[in-house]
Amino acid sequence: MLNYINKINHLFWEIAKCLFLILAVSVLTSSLFGEDIPFFGGILTNVQNVVQILGSEGLGVIIATIIIFSILNKRSA
Repeated sequence: MLNYINKINHLFWEIAKCLFLILAVSVLTSSLFGEDIPFFGGILTNVQNVVQILGSEGLGVIIATIIIFSILNKRSA
């Protein structure tokens, strides 16, 4: 049973890493070329709104710190 949970955990982690890379590319593309690009154009505005909402509660820093440390721990392992 624990093996299945580990497989599911690994699957979710891989999906999260892929989504994080897509988000990073879309933010970079949107910041370089502006909001006129299809698919990537409005992502920067949406990310800014989420950061403002989370930042007003102080959760943004906590979430960003957890993400950064988890990525660094996975790379060093």
